[in-house]
Amino acid sequence: MLRNLLRLSLLISLVVLMSPAYVPALLHVVAWVTERPVALDGRASGYSVQEGEGALATVHAGSGRRVTLEADARGHFQTEATINGKSVLVLIDTGATSVALRNEDVGRLGLRPPMPSDYTVPIATANGTARAARVVLDEIRIGNVRVRRVEALVMPERLLGTNLLGMSFIRRLSNVEMADGKLTFVE
Repeated sequence: MLRNLLRLSLLISLVVLMSPAYVPALLHVVAWVTERPVALDGRASGYSVQEGEGALATVHAGSGRRVTLEADARGHFQTEATINGKSVLVLIDTGATSVALRNEDVGRLGLRPPMPSDYTVPIATANGTARAARVVLDEIRIGNVRVRRVEALVMPERLLGTNLLGMSFIRRLSNVEMADGKLTFVE
């Protein structure tokens, strides 16, 4: 009975409060009432990186717009990417909702360093929650595979050990394959 009452009040709240400012809070209520996790696209998660020295992934450019990366000894895919025409080290992270950039690298990539008021996107990290700044990158290129106008998040200083190439880049590819320690991106 109580659960049905909560569901009804939630439905009324959703109808009345459809403002984007209230959506994150309402989704948490939905998750609590239904006892199921609810994903929120604007919320990034999965930004944990194991520190350590790993070899860069070997890039094999295939025919057409295809690139194959080989995993390092730890099983990670770490490689050089060209972001806005500048070379930068990235770790491929399918668990990251978005491309995540270190604040320390932003200026070098030709982006305006975020102001403190720009850090508005809530993110979940291994060390708790934080806020990131949303940016749009002109282009990300790995080998001969390129994606234009990629959404990314700039992480606060010292929060991220390496730049992460997350799903805002990967989901824009036509195909992604992983087999035998190799990861292939097809534009």
